[in-house]
Amino acid sequence: MLPRSASAAIWTWRRTVPKFKETSQGSPVLTDVSMTASKRSKSWTSPARSSKQRSLAASSGRNPAVPSRVFRPLLTALLVAAPLIAGTPPALADARFVPGPCWFSVPEGEAALCGTVAVPDRRDRPAARTFRLPVAVLLSTARQPAPDPVLFLEGGPGASPFGSGEAIEERMEVWWDLSAPFRRTRNVVLFDPRGVGRAEPDTDCPELDVLGASPRSRPVSRERRAALENAAVTVCAERFKANGLEGAMFSSPIAADDAMDIASALGAQRVNLFAVSYGTRVALEALRRHGPRVRTAVLDSVYPPDVNALEETPWLAQRAFRRLFDDCAANRSCRAAYPNLERLLLDLVNRLDRAPVEVSIGDPDIPQSVRLDGGAALSALLEAMASGDAVPRLPALIERASRGRYDRLASWVPTSWLGDPDTADGLAFSIECRETVNPADPDKVATNARRFAPYGKVITDDPGRRVCAAWPAAPQEIYERLPVASPVPTLLLSGAYDPVTPPEWADRAAVTLPRSRHIVFRNAGHLVTSAEDCAIAAAALFIEAETLAPNSCPGASKPPRFEGP
Repeated sequence: MLPRSASAAIWTWRRTVPKFKETSQGSPVLTDVSMTASKRSKSWTSPARSSKQRSLAASSGRNPAVPSRVFRPLLTALLVAAPLIAGTPPALADARFVPGPCWFSVPEGEAALCGTVAVPDRRDRPAARTFRLPVAVLLSTARQPAPDPVLFLEGGPGASPFGSGEAIEERMEVWWDLSAPFRRTRNVVLFDPRGVGRAEPDTDCPELDVLGASPRSRPVSRERRAALENAAVTVCAERFKANGLEGAMFSSPIAADDAMDIASALGAQRVNLFAVSYGTRVALEALRRHGPRVRTAVLDSVYPPDVNALEETPWLAQRAFRRLFDDCAANRSCRAAYPNLERLLLDLVNRLDRAPVEVSIGDPDIPQSVRLDGGAALSALLEAMASGDAVPRLPALIERASRGRYDRLASWVPTSWLGDPDTADGLAFSIECRETVNPADPDKVATNARRFAPYGKVITDDPGRRVCAAWPAAPQEIYERLPVASPVPTLLLSGAYDPVTPPEWADRAAVTLPRSRHIVFRNAGHLVTSAEDCAIAAAALFIEAETLAPNSCPGASKPPRFEGP
């Protein structure tokens, strides 16, 4: 999700592919299982993670954990006043599902229903046009599926659950396996949000993609890169406006309304939400705006509306490294192998700031190199943390780099360019500028960078301010920054090493979600359902039963087993 690192603003995601073409008319009910397709693979495959994850942090300079008890009396007030706080949500459009061919292969023995749903371009005034969103229903294997499907909300903003180009087939193979536990009793609904993937309108910025994809044997200076990106963003913003698009067409509340339009078009009066990363913010907005229509919600890597990511990035980075240092110190073998792990890292950062190095990476036949300074080293380690799989190797990675062997560390350095082949740039800019960058207090950003030094270095090269200065984003409504209160049964999932959406954020959201359950996976990073079998099993069970046994996922509490040098 991030071009800078797991600790910078999100400016990249999965990109547009050719627009979906409708070929027939109709409005089938969601539980229709008359379509055909294949036998499900019994092997488990975790969904591929996006290499660009948004860096998010807590909502105050202190460790935010759960808000103090003084906030708890607000729960009742928020539950009662929610409709007033959010205003009266606009009546959902008279949505209609138009069937069409699927744009992916359906395995033998499985079944899918594909088509489009048109949504209004504006929700705050009469619509001038509609945007068609591609929808795929992965049909249940049950003879009589439950009437409330699982509606998936992808992360981002700007990501497509289907992927793009040649990756679509591979991504969908994963989806058939991933969705199998849910489809034993329910259909699973996937869709591209407005402005993303096959959905209308096209918000891609190909100018940025060209910049990011251009091979360079030597790193470009920060000033030169900023100048090139600024020019590309300006061109894209002018095309965005020339195509009749406005920032007010893109927001988290609008995304929530679109999602419920899709449910209505498919004949579902109620849904079960399954959301990841930024998608959890959309899910929370759906709870705020359309709560009675949500039966259960599963939120993986929770991003509440009452936190500002840009302000809290330094704290978030510091928190992630403190987790690593404490876990290593508590582990006998790690403590013996790396008795001064924190000092090793701080010395490494200081040394690289005094004398940055260029390190060759990638294919030897296509020479490329990255500039490794203190901030880049921290960003690389945060990127590794976000992956989850690399957590046991982090102490060894730090120790190796401290001896001047930078190759493995450099391989984790996130790209410094905004462009990415999997990004709906205009959609991402519209939402991130509106909901994160423009509302952020510059004084808080600077204060937190100093307070949590040296971890504030990860925002030194953040592109948010310069991008948003050129992008036509709409202002955010004040109510959107309030916590969401809802009595809907909600499962919250977090990774202890997540440098993108920390467990403290889920704790914060839980204060006003009285029927919530929070499971923290001690060895996981961002998006635990993509890495932990028990997480996806727990999600399916929770949606079925609306609750979980106290001892669900006992292995979640096990800390990492660190590797030696």
